[in-house]
Amino acid sequence: MPRSEPPEPPAHADLDPARALGRDGRFDEAIAAVVALAGPARPRGSRQGALAGVLTDVARQASRAGDHAAEERALATAVRIAPGYADLRYRYARALLGRERRGDARRELEAALRLNPDYVAARLEIALLNAREGLLAEALDSLRGLSEDQRVVEPGAMRRGIESLQVADWDEAEVLFRQALRLSDAAVEEIVTAYHERMGGGDIEGAIRLLRAAIGTRETYADLHHLLGVAELEAGAYDDALASLARALELQPDFHDARVAFARVLESFGDVAQASEQIGLVLRQDPDHAQALALHERWSRRRRRGSPDFTAA
Repeated sequence: MPRSEPPEPPAHADLDPARALGRDGRFDEAIAAVVALAGPARPRGSRQGALAGVLTDVARQASRAGDHAAEERALATAVRIAPGYADLRYRYARALLGRERRGDARRELEAALRLNPDYVAARLEIALLNAREGLLAEALDSLRGLSEDQRVVEPGAMRRGIESLQVADWDEAEVLFRQALRLSDAAVEEIVTAYHERMGGGDIEGAIRLLRAAIGTRETYADLHHLLGVAELEAGAYDDALASLARALELQPDFHDARVAFARVLESFGDVAQASEQIGLVLRQDPDHAQALALHERWSRRRRRGSPDFTAA
């Protein structure tokens, strides 16, 4: 009987120890391990991407741990190993901006745009950087250019972002521009993923704690207030849910999912008349909104039956 061939080892399996060091919080050791594996010559092809990917993972772990110096070192090393990746340059620039190294961040953003002139997120970051440095006219020209390129998905958010920019409310402007252009924030995506994992596992209190901690440094993110309100509603903390969802709507008045959740809280308080008004606002702008339609139809059936109690689930 012929002997079978041994299985092929997984691609880049030698990087696993470096990944493990990053997961254990040994960030500098992980970076050093990747540098040693890269060798003196710059790697090519998939090897280059794999090495940079490990360093990006290390940077993500360091960011979660609050070690932003290690995050920066990991990304600087990744850029040195793989300088031709626009998204890597952008991620490094964001880390530099977090440490107030604006000049270095600008160079990385410009490098990202040389690699990919159509990189919308990098164009937005340069516009925001110009605004923070007093170059408001240049910033507004860049943002109008994005609008003219038909990048804007939510014009109302874009308009409010420009208003915030003009009064130097940089943080709120950034959130609104990201919303208008449908750009993601990697850190927020991780928070949202962790939230859904907790909610899916029945750990509602854990989800609430996670979001309250996150909102402490991301007060202007309407999405986080919305998710917090939904979790508080599920936990029966109706007063807290009402406040969280009201804040989400204050930040983003056309946030239909938040308005539907707000209506559900009002229903829990027995105020179906006000809840119906909120659902009506949603359906006037989005007649096909599934959750709003379901609530509207449920309440309409109860009214037709003459039921005095519209608060039942």
